[in-house]
Amino acid sequence: MRLDISYRLHFRYSETVSESQNEVRTRPRNDDTQQLLSYRLSSRPELAVFSICDYWGTSVEHIGLRAAHRELELLAEAAVITSRRELPTAQPPTSTLTEDSFRLGHFEYLVPSQHVAWKPGDIVEQRAQGAVAQASSVPEMISAVVAEVRNLLKYQQNSTDIGVTVTQLLEGGVGVCQDFTHLTLAMLRSVGVPARYVSGYFFAADETVADTSEADLVSEADLVSVQTHAWVEAAVPGVGWWAVDPTNGGEVGERHVVIGFGRDYGDVPPVRGVFSGSAFVEVDSEVVISNQQGAQQQ
Repeated sequence: MRLDISYRLHFRYSETVSESQNEVRTRPRNDDTQQLLSYRLSSRPELAVFSICDYWGTSVEHIGLRAAHRELELLAEAAVITSRRELPTAQPPTSTLTEDSFRLGHFEYLVPSQHVAWKPGDIVEQRAQGAVAQASSVPEMISAVVAEVRNLLKYQQNSTDIGVTVTQLLEGGVGVCQDFTHLTLAMLRSVGVPARYVSGYFFAADETVADTSEADLVSEADLVSVQTHAWVEAAVPGVGWWAVDPTNGGEVGERHVVIGFGRDYGDVPPVRGVFSGSAFVEVDSEVVISNQQGAQQQ
């Protein structure tokens, strides 16, 4: 599927600041599931962009302004072709999770992290253990945890902030895509399934509705205005990474575009920055995604 993506960020400061520095993660990956055709990050005022690849393999662009300013606008434009993902057909038993080589190779995705923290025996682990009690294979464990998270959380826009803990999510019972993802990661890791946070874009007017086939796009809008999205990849022994979207309970398919992954949101925020001054900052953001193939079919 050909998707064209435009991600605009507009920073407005309540008073003049003397300097701002930002790191941006908006460039889609180029890998076996998606082909990056083009990408450009521009700014107003026009500034130099410096790119690196971080520890997790995500492209990070640094952009700074060392002059007095009240506004800064960034525009990331990309075109990608996505492909269908193969679903795991093998059903490795749960016992394969305890193999030393597998655990060592996925250690960073098995332990607690900043936004995915739990303690042995706490409510997060108890819920996870109850969910997977009848599972005989690793894919069954993953499906059971996703189903349990969807029973525990209801989607509600603007209901949380990034500082909420997974325990607080269980108490509140509401969240957005990053919350569904963080709780799923915590529950999977607590029962020994390595899992990582994926940041990206999702071509859908409603992120709570599961992915559909490309043929269904004939009756869908060919352009949507959204925000960035998050989902989960879990490691299946002998198979590889299996991507699931706990926000809508569906598989990750052609409408999903990967930017990067890490232990949690803290490893792949779309933008992170600092500025010099005593101002307050407001950031307006919007992602517009179009499917030219779908438009032509209509």
